[in-house]
Amino acid sequence: MKLNEKSVAHYATCNSPPDKTGFLFKKGERNTAYHRRWFILKGNMLFYFEERESREPIGVIVLEGCTVELCESESEEFAFAVKFDCVKARVYKMAAENQAAMESWVKALSRASFDYMRLVVKELERQLEEVQEEARSSQAKNKPKKHQPQVQGATFSLQNAAITGPSQEGVSSRENGVSWSKPTSVPNGVSEGSVWEGDFCGRGDGVKPPPVPPRRKTNGGSPESPVSPGTGCFSKLHEWYGKEVAELRIEWMQSK
Repeated sequence: MKLNEKSVAHYATCNSPPDKTGFLFKKGERNTAYHRRWFILKGNMLFYFEERESREPIGVIVLEGCTVELCESESEEFAFAVKFDCVKARVYKMAAENQAAMESWVKALSRASFDYMRLVVKELERQLEEVQEEARSSQAKNKPKKHQPQVQGATFSLQNAAITGPSQEGVSSRENGVSWSKPTSVPNGVSEGSVWEGDFCGRGDGVKPPPVPPRRKTNGGSPESPVSPGTGCFSKLHEWYGKEVAELRIEWMQSK
């Protein structure tokens, strides 16, 4: 892998916050002695400087695809190794000043790989989906049901009111506050026992109206006037009254 030295040096010393910093003892490749170096971890890149105040790093280790293992040698106290699976890949050995620093650095270097970060992101996404699913289920259970107002229909009672029309049993009519009914069966052509209802002429004293005058039939079967027999129709009745008026007018003229 080829890296641009200027870009790498700028990234190592820029103001971006590092993931971890501190001193470690690094074992040289040719000179197997351990040298104290200042380390800065940013992302998956581990920079090391000769001194803490150095302006440029003297080396960088790309931690992608690496594994961090503890050294079992008793002579190398608090030491660990950074290894790669590639053929002929270099093994970086470093040692911390104490047990706590060693554990902290091993943990930080093991989590610096993007592969590890990818796994972490997937796990976090899975946990987030579970939490969201639980939240949706909880909201569905606790969601109040929509109130459906119950409309109570009005009850209309028709016990005291009736609307009737002409029927086969009888004829019912109402005029000027008076209601009367006449049965169809009229013996001898005379209507008797007619029923009157309501207020007669605006009176509320319960006085019954006068009975309907009886009607007689002639031999021909046509009704006649009760005042002047022989008037079977309106034209005859009008003619009869006209003659009576004329006679009265003549008598009145003669009396003058």
